[in-house]
Amino acid sequence: MPEIHRIFEGIFLSLMAAGGVYTIIALFSVLAAGREGKKMGRTDRAGGQSGQMWAAQPGVSILKPLMGADEGLRENLESFCRQDYPCYEVLLGVRSTEDPAYPFAEEITRMYPHLARIVISGRDLGANRKVSNLYGLQQNARYDLVAVSDSDMRVEGDYLETIVGEYLGREGTGLVTSLYRISGPATAGAAFESLTIALDFIPAVLTARRLEGGLSFGLGASMLFSTTAFERTGGFRAIADYLADDYQIGRRLWRDGRGVLLSGYVMEDMAGRMTVRQYIAHQLRWARTYRASRPKGYLGYGVTHLFAWSAFFFFLRPGALSLSALALAFFLRAATGLAVYRKFIGRKGPEWLKWLFLLPAKDMMGFGVWAASFAGRRVQWRGQTYSVTRTGKLRRQ
Repeated sequence: MPEIHRIFEGIFLSLMAAGGVYTIIALFSVLAAGREGKKMGRTDRAGGQSGQMWAAQPGVSILKPLMGADEGLRENLESFCRQDYPCYEVLLGVRSTEDPAYPFAEEITRMYPHLARIVISGRDLGANRKVSNLYGLQQNARYDLVAVSDSDMRVEGDYLETIVGEYLGREGTGLVTSLYRISGPATAGAAFESLTIALDFIPAVLTARRLEGGLSFGLGASMLFSTTAFERTGGFRAIADYLADDYQIGRRLWRDGRGVLLSGYVMEDMAGRMTVRQYIAHQLRWARTYRASRPKGYLGYGVTHLFAWSAFFFFLRPGALSLSALALAFFLRAATGLAVYRKFIGRKGPEWLKWLFLLPAKDMMGFGVWAASFAGRRVQWRGQTYSVTRTGKLRRQ
């Protein structure tokens, strides 16, 4: 038994060390991204070619695939209809007039009759009904350049101008994608979701970009790309059976030799009154999606659970050393949260910091979700049950 005890101590110490290194790299990635974002915000709008760029702004079709009536849906959709941009349209996609989102889409088209249109796409290309919805939207789009964004996102008037400027401002760009945040969580479930985005998702994306020399995938909050370029990779038909459609869009454009650019514009995710149960279900779906899309990276993602490994070490060997390690882990995690708050949330969510006390519980739940993701391949998504294959494809149950 003492020998086994020492083996476990060695394992936990190794995982803690690896987790500490990752957390420090992630913290510096967040700090560096904040500085880059300030630079980018200046050069995109006042670069040497800005006069020519803004004189020939291309038309953009904003594609909004809808399913169900999310809290705040009307306000979310309306925010995309108030863009300070000269030439764009907003296409609202539903599968049928029976969808709870349809009345909201109708209201938006009445409010903005020359800007918004409803597209009904009832035919399935594959298991992922969102992709079928997107295909129908693309087929009805006036413009080659499209901006795809999830229904729970809300933007300000400079969103479209910013991402189009970034797309045109760097030669060889195939996709401009965006991070997102929840600035004002209204419930404990939404707070856990917000903390997960701030402490895990944003640092992971920025660290991947830093260590891999750029991004090779898209993020569903916002993706701007040319449908002509995307069609050369197979288009929506080729990804109709994949769960992670955003990942696939970016990955295929990247494999075609086109760059994936992380925008300086951060989307606002309107999580509404999410419950803790909904939070866990969402995280488990995301975890199994990540596991199927990037299996090696997801296995390595386990070392990022620094606080959980430190807590396990403390329970295994209580004492001053393990308590100090646990305190250091909390400090590094809290520092990362504060850095993300300062760089990406700030005045948008002045009360966000009050939820930081949930950090230990969130980290322990996060570890539990990571472990549980290996125990099966089923996911719940928009009222449907699917299994995810090893290649990331969906099968309806």
